Amino acid sequence: MDMTTPSPSKLLTFVMTVQYNGFAYAGFQRQSRTPTSTSSNEEDITTSTGEKRKRNHTHQEVKAAKNNNKSARKSTTVVTVQDQIENALHKWTGLSLSTLRVRGAGRTDKGVHATHQVIAFDVPLSLVNNDNGEASKYGNDRDGDIIISAHALPLLQESYRTLVEYDSTTETKPFIDQWMIRRALSTRLPTDIVIRSIRIWNGSMPFEARQNVACKTYIYRLRFRCRAPQPNAKSMEAQTNLHPVCNAGPHLLRRLNDNNTVWLSPWPLDKEKLVQACKPFVGRHDFCNFVHKAERKVGNSRPSLIRRRERYQHSISNDAEDKNGEDKYLMSLFEFGVQFRREEDPDQTLPPIFDATFSLKAKGFHRSQVRNLVGFVVDVARGERSLNDARVLLGESGSADTEKSLPTVNSAPSAGLCLAMVEYEHNEFL
Repeated sequence: MDMTTPSPSKLLTFVMTVQYNGFAYAGFQRQSRTPTSTSSNEEDITTSTGEKRKRNHTHQEVKAAKNNNKSARKSTTVVTVQDQIENALHKWTGLSLSTLRVRGAGRTDKGVHATHQVIAFDVPLSLVNNDNGEASKYGNDRDGDIIISAHALPLLQESYRTLVEYDSTTETKPFIDQWMIRRALSTRLPTDIVIRSIRIWNGSMPFEARQNVACKTYIYRLRFRCRAPQPNAKSMEAQTNLHPVCNAGPHLLRRLNDNNTVWLSPWPLDKEKLVQACKPFVGRHDFCNFVHKAERKVGNSRPSLIRRRERYQHSISNDAEDKNGEDKYLMSLFEFGVQFRREEDPDQTLPPIFDATFSLKAKGFHRSQVRNLVGFVVDVARGERSLNDARVLLGESGSADTEKSLPTVNSAPSAGLCLAMVEYEHNEFL
């Protein structure tokens, strides 16, 4: 059996619901960039006779090298949410990252937030059952002998007893929050990462956070001022000129508790067009033009506009999600809507300010897809794009547009995006 995904009978798997403010992080997933380090106080030197020898560095040289290494670490190290979670788990359990195997349901980008990120980690049962805390072997872990810390072992053993004593014949499945483990990890996490619950996986197959997802929900928060004509405008020409405050930029939209979680629109927007521009995207479509260009370039998978239009017409009646080759951008968007909340303003003569919350639901999303969809809708609401451009970008207009003539898709900033919910096909949690 592949030791990267051991049998569930050999593992105690915990599933966490986590919230975080992503402003300070380079996304969720751990990055490959790591700081370099010097491991030797010696260097090779060549004598005047051509002989190679080892020379010990002086104390001053070693100190200077350490300082340079610290500077390099500061400039090259990127911190992600997964880094913080793994560090907290490692400090608490003493287990290596390869043993814990932390994985998340959504690889949110830099600056993106979450209110319901699902994160799982494993603990080998061979270690939990070891009452005396002595070292025991598990698989081919690179650290060799593994010992669970004295702080974590009693709580993990209690969780295992909960799993063993669970009566699967009961009609109502209990919600058992492992709050003591949640507290232990929370004390080792920064304040912008919050664990909301920890449950035990009780399924017959190993739990993978990105598999068997029934629906993912993203929300996007936007604050804008409505487009409005000059006050007391009577002539048609005067009514086409916007109120001066509409061109005041985003600074008047800032609020104390925003915490980099909302996009402050620099343009006045048409509220009704925001609603109308969302509707063409609901249903099964080819979203190739709304995916990050770096993902489209992988393997030259971006098909021609004519080929995409033919493929869409051929598969529009197919309910199954296509995963192979060019069809990977064909997907069903269950929901794309927006709700508004008007902000109270003592000056009733000014155009109103609205907080808009977009909601998008699907089984999964491609890189930057949500931000690109919201960015396009905002462009429509500010008059830069037409509603018909949506059908053109989806390859459903029937026109002979070429790739070069396609409307530009601008991406919305990451600050307003939040992973709000992850739902699974099977609810086998305790």
